[in-house]
Amino acid sequence: MNHRLTVTAAVAVILASVSMFAVIQGAGWLYAGIGAVCVVALAGTLTRLTALLAAGAAAVLALIACAPLLVGPSWYWKAAGLAVVAIAAASATRPRVLRALATLISYLAALLIYLNVVFAGPQSVAAVLPTNASVHHLWLLASQGLAEKQLSPPVPDIHGIMLLTAGGIGLMAVLTDLLAVRLRSPAIAGLPLLVLFSVPVATNARQAGVGAPVAFCVGITGYLALLAADGRERLRIWGRLVTVWKAADDEHVRGPDTKALAAAGRRLGLAAACLAIVVPLVVPSVKPHGLFGKHEIAGPGDGRGGVALPNPLASMTGELLMAGNRTVLTYRTTNPRPQDQYLPVYVLDYDNVSGTFNIVSPTGGAGVTVGRRPLRPVPGLNPRIVPAPKYTTTITLGALTSGLGSKISFLPLPYAPASLRIQGDWQEDDATLMVYSGQQKLAGLKYTVASTEADPQASELVSNQALPVGIKNGYLGLPSSSVAKKKLLSIARRITSGASSEYEMALKMESWFTTPGRFTYSLTPNLPKGPAGLLDFLSKTGRVGFCQQFAYSMALLARTLGIPSRVVIGYTAGARQRNGTWKVTTSDAHAWPELYFPNAGWLRFEPTPGGPGGQGTATAPPYVAGGSNGPPILPGSTAPASGSAPKSGAGKSGAGAFRGRPNNLGGTQAGRGPAGSGGNTFSLVALILAIALALAAIAPWTARSLTRRRRWLKAAGAAGQAHAAWRELRDDLDDYGLSCRASESPRAVARRVGTTSGVDESACQALNRIARAEERASYAAAPEAAPALSADVLTVRRAVARQVTRSARWRARLWPASTLRPVRAGLQHSLDVFGWLDAAGQKVRSHVGGEPAVRHEA
Repeated sequence: MNHRLTVTAAVAVILASVSMFAVIQGAGWLYAGIGAVCVVALAGTLTRLTALLAAGAAAVLALIACAPLLVGPSWYWKAAGLAVVAIAAASATRPRVLRALATLISYLAALLIYLNVVFAGPQSVAAVLPTNASVHHLWLLASQGLAEKQLSPPVPDIHGIMLLTAGGIGLMAVLTDLLAVRLRSPAIAGLPLLVLFSVPVATNARQAGVGAPVAFCVGITGYLALLAADGRERLRIWGRLVTVWKAADDEHVRGPDTKALAAAGRRLGLAAACLAIVVPLVVPSVKPHGLFGKHEIAGPGDGRGGVALPNPLASMTGELLMAGNRTVLTYRTTNPRPQDQYLPVYVLDYDNVSGTFNIVSPTGGAGVTVGRRPLRPVPGLNPRIVPAPKYTTTITLGALTSGLGSKISFLPLPYAPASLRIQGDWQEDDATLMVYSGQQKLAGLKYTVASTEADPQASELVSNQALPVGIKNGYLGLPSSSVAKKKLLSIARRITSGASSEYEMALKMESWFTTPGRFTYSLTPNLPKGPAGLLDFLSKTGRVGFCQQFAYSMALLARTLGIPSRVVIGYTAGARQRNGTWKVTTSDAHAWPELYFPNAGWLRFEPTPGGPGGQGTATAPPYVAGGSNGPPILPGSTAPASGSAPKSGAGKSGAGAFRGRPNNLGGTQAGRGPAGSGGNTFSLVALILAIALALAAIAPWTARSLTRRRRWLKAAGAAGQAHAAWRELRDDLDDYGLSCRASESPRAVARRVGTTSGVDESACQALNRIARAEERASYAAAPEAAPALSADVLTVRRAVARQVTRSARWRARLWPASTLRPVRAGLQHSLDVFGWLDAAGQKVRSHVGGEPAVRHEA
């Protein structure tokens, strides 16, 4: 048993994982990963024992790991657990398939037991035996870790991140041990090590200073050590060395002298490391590219500059497109109209540079610390003029809510929070009233908020007061393009024609958006980015969009009319449950515009259609006359007819009436991502990859066909025809696994193929004619005329194809060996550059030192 190679493979994985220091803070993840690697190495050692001992160890590990399945209530889970244990135990009978499965079971079971002990010990029996509770705890931790994918590296070493890191390092250790030790392919084992080393590049982590070169050198040292250990082991079994350096009868040679080969290996590794370091420096176009986008905006920090904020649009779109309605949060509220109580999370303002709405950066230390003093009064609200009743809501966040955060976590809260009871360090932003934290996490959090909700009348929203300076300067920005501004203003004036106040303008705009038949709700619109996309959405027929387009459009139209506006992303009220609570799911993620009115502050409007054909639980606010998501009632007009949409307050379960189809995924452009979400880019990349794979798949067949056609076209005269037929016959035999040896004459090839391949008599005769023509063309004074040689080659090809299996037949057609073998040989020869460098170095040393150069024969 090769313990040296096992230990070296484990050390190589540990050294390669050091490169992730730029991605994760602290060192706890590294200690957890080292433990995982050691456990995997021990499991690999157990799999290489005798068949009986290896089977017993695999069965014990499988029994411990599958304990939650065996004690579970579902019979099919019990059957699955018993099947795993039975496969592990049956591997003692030595079938290769069972031994391979038992090996994999041993690795994975040992890794699962280790992770359960480290991260879910208190929920386990004797801190070792997994239980349903411990598995659920691991799942929750993994969900929290995955939800932090929007973090800007380095991420904090929370338990979820540490679990995922240790598990990932452990899986790479499994692959490395399998490839390097069991399959004896240490060169290929470098691929799992490369995966670990590539994590900082994939996450676009900053690697300043000497950290990156040191991590690279440490990782490459582990890989070279793995190659050296395997090479030493292979050389040890050769026995007495036959070498050009020593005579064969040299009695002093007691064993294989591997110094020269080891030196060559070291030179090879050094040359590879030097190339890997130097090439990115001398080629300016070689730059790291992050696989995950990074949305970084200056925000509250810790003295180190800007803090990466989440991308609210990407978060909302991802939740809406998520398969199934996964629970985000549940709550209880004293609000008598809970179906109208939205839960804002992010506040967005228009950015002229990007041409879209971006999250408003919190003001850092200028905010209010929650729990230490009263929260900030609602901006713009005058409670003496506009009533603002207070309601209490108790919210419990689910595990999925971690995805809302980055380094800064934002709370879903009814607007506007007046007081908040919550554990941890939280702050409220002065400008937007968003509550956030740079240390606390959201998953599983429970808190109680008292919020005030403005409930104005139409007369209370008509005011001649001047706008505050901060509102006027911050929330009236428009696209920089004068053409876009003129078109938006023209559309806004047409929509609000006849309105006598800003409030009436807002009602007319909302009514225009929600008029049945004017817009189509779909999560897959086909719109360009920026103002051009919004203009297409507003002006072209067949308007298709979802809440993002509706919210952005109404906000910009309001700004053209001088009404301050912003966009808020959060959740609708959700659906009422039988126990009186309300449940908010991923399908309730939503965006809506808020308009500013003196005395009332920021008021929500709902331009997105609701119900089965739109955003299922979207409802118009109660201060919009009619209270539904249909056309609002303008001041002085009559109530809607009996056939119109019902009022949102018609029943406490009204919001749940639309749960049948919360998100209409049907659209005219299915498969395209929403504007600004990156879906178009992903589709383009996927299409390019698909085309590249298709071209790569048909390239060998195409090359073989072109070679055959060119060969026959260039064959001139009887000799040319004979040589072309012979080369074509050899390539055909090579494709079907009947390769010709270099020492075989044409007559010998014809005799061998005719007797061993099972072809019929006509094919044997065609073989003989081709062989005779080639012999006469090569050796006779005059070649023999044989005009039907191309037909003879086709006869032999078809006869041989009938004698092989279907898979071999398709392999010969799609990936002919005669075409691929030269390609593989060229790749192998291209790697001889290091041998050429070594030979050149020896030649230089021989000239400088006066030593004769040694000639090596390949």
